[in-house]
Amino acid sequence: MTAMASDRPLWRRDSRRSTCHVRQIAMYVCHVVLRLSQADIGVAFGRDRTTVGHACNRVEDRRDDVAFDAFVSAVERVVLSVFGPAGIGSHE
Repeated sequence: MTAMASDRPLWRRDSRRSTCHVRQIAMYVCHVVLRLSQADIGVAFGRDRTTVGHACNRVEDRRDDVAFDAFVSAVERVVLSVFGPAGIGSHE
């Protein structure tokens, strides 16, 4: 999805930054859409819960940008279509 959303080629120096931004969006979606705890997300990503909190704050701050907000909203819709609303259904 990130490759399709980009309007410019990905340069080598941008690769690390892009990976970081993608991870931040993934952490944000896990917390906001899937309602996972920051501690659980941190474990899953091999990061500390404070890093997850920072990622969520960064994504929230960037959502003022209309294009970024549209992209994150699209990711949220995809996650919801795959996993359904958080807390719905039975887990056996």
